[in-house]
Amino acid sequence: MPATEDMQIVNFTIGNVNYGVPVEQVREVRDVQVVTPVPGAPNYVEGVTNLRGQIITVMDLRKRLNIEEMEGGGQKIIVIEMGKAAVGVVVDAVTEVSTIAGADIEKHVQATKKLESYVTGVGKQGDKLIVILDLAKIISDAEDEMPEPERLTNKKTITVEQIPAT
Repeated sequence: MPATEDMQIVNFTIGNVNYGVPVEQVREVRDVQVVTPVPGAPNYVEGVTNLRGQIITVMDLRKRLNIEEMEGGGQKIIVIEMGKAAVGVVVDAVTEVSTIAGADIEKHVQATKKLESYVTGVGKQGDKLIVILDLAKIISDAEDEMPEPERLTNKKTITVEQIPAT
C-alpha cells in the first residue's frame, strides 16, 4: 500500500544494499573517528567516542542487523538524536539526502520477522529500491541489551576496619 506523504531521507549503504532513514531522526553525519571499546557491551556496540564534548555510544548497524562483514565497510557515522542523548550508527557510506514521493513508498512490506518492526517501507528512486529503516527503534530496542552502567565500571567497595593499636 503506498504512503500518502513524501518522505525526506538520508540515503546510506551497507554492502550493496541501499537504505534510508527519515531525516528527522538524523542530527549529523561524520567520518568514523577514534572509538574506545566498552567491556561487557554487546558485539554490535563498537564503544564510545567524544563528539564535541558529548560522549556518545557507537553502534555498528551491520552487526546489529546480522549483515555479513566485508572489507572496507564502516566509513561513516550517522548520529541519531535520542532525546537528551545521541547514538552514532556506523554504516558503509552516506550517499545523499533525497525526497521520495509518497506514491513511491510501499508500507507494510513483508520482511524477515526480525526486521519487520524496523522497516518502515521500501521506496523507489529510479531503478533503485531503498529500504527505509527506523533507526531510532533499532537503537531503543538495543538499549535493553546494553550493560548496566555499574557493570561497566567494575568497581568494588572495600571496607577497611580500624585495627586497634597494641
